[in-house]
Amino acid sequence: MKRYVLYNENIIDNIQTFKDYFGDFLYSKIKIENYNNIISDLKEYPIFTRDAYQKSLYDIIISKKEDEETLIINGYSIDYLVFKDKFLLKNNPYLILDSAIFLSKILNIKNIDIILRSYYSEEKNILIKALAEIEDIYYINNEIKINIYDENSYYDNYKEKITIPFLENKNYIFDLETITQFGYFAHIGKDNFKKYGEGNFKGSILLSLSGDINIPNLYEFELSNSFNDIIRIAGNAPKDYDIKCVFTNGFLNPPMDIESLLNISLNYNDFNNLNIKIGNGGICFISENRCIIRVSLKIVQFAKNISCKKCMPCGFGFNLCEYYLNKIILGKSDNSDLIDLKNTLNMIIKGSSCLYIRNLTNCILQTIEKFNYEFLYAIEKKITLYSFINKTDII
Repeated sequence: MKRYVLYNENIIDNIQTFKDYFGDFLYSKIKIENYNNIISDLKEYPIFTRDAYQKSLYDIIISKKEDEETLIINGYSIDYLVFKDKFLLKNNPYLILDSAIFLSKILNIKNIDIILRSYYSEEKNILIKALAEIEDIYYINNEIKINIYDENSYYDNYKEKITIPFLENKNYIFDLETITQFGYFAHIGKDNFKKYGEGNFKGSILLSLSGDINIPNLYEFELSNSFNDIIRIAGNAPKDYDIKCVFTNGFLNPPMDIESLLNISLNYNDFNNLNIKIGNGGICFISENRCIIRVSLKIVQFAKNISCKKCMPCGFGFNLCEYYLNKIILGKSDNSDLIDLKNTLNMIIKGSSCLYIRNLTNCILQTIEKFNYEFLYAIEKKITLYSFINKTDII
């Protein structure tokens, strides 16, 4: 598998190592008259963005907006995806820049903005070093302008905050994994690219496996790998408890039972048949001994934290959800609170302008529906954290 592309410690120190592997950069390797061939190849072997929309890169390119002036490379992921961004920035800075420049040439865009989180100081320095070397070699500075921002410097320049609505409303914004996969595709060509994976979909996916799994980590798998193999490679689940449910696409899909996951492979058709997306590749395993009410509360708090809070459904709704869930956890609720909780979640789904927030909220709602009996039992029995403490042990 293409371990070189997604992990090579030497790549950040020696630009020649990168060039020797691929030959010249895409910027000079592929002539303008061959751009259409690359686009046609993307139609035959599609690459999808690793975000809530999961759009085909081919469809994005052919629907070019003539007035678009900027290509955005999104290194501003949230939560667990931060590890994926940092991984790619550290090990593939030249490939990221190479791919971004080549894609901007195809789209005829003269400005590239790369946005990072402010605490990516090491990764930012690596990227700046790579950019300086590429500009020295290809003299692209006058033709294509490349800017590296964090959230603060981006706001200073554009007076625009990096929020979920911002990320969803830009025409040409690509996450780091999508841009590196595209660069690899362009370098090796479709005949080599199609060797990875089976069926209609080729290439690989970076999966962030977390939760109750023995070896949580970032993994790269070919499209078509079975989840039986994926879970085995990740060390399987702890033996003491069964898996209660699995969250995929970083809590943007409804929870699924482990049996359903084991019956599918890592390919878009299997996920589409279940009406869910592979998306960002975040997968979290929840063991049987975990309280699903507390898991739901954690997801609500996550949603509350990342929402821009500009519209009423999110700004008001997640506070209300947190209130109802805390009442249940404290043993001070009744069935009407559960009904109100579900109504609030439905209100957010109908009223939010962000697809990411709508999907995340639907995940919370479907979690409650799937484990409704646990919520009802906790409400009826007034079960709290303190219910499991032996009062005779308290001095």
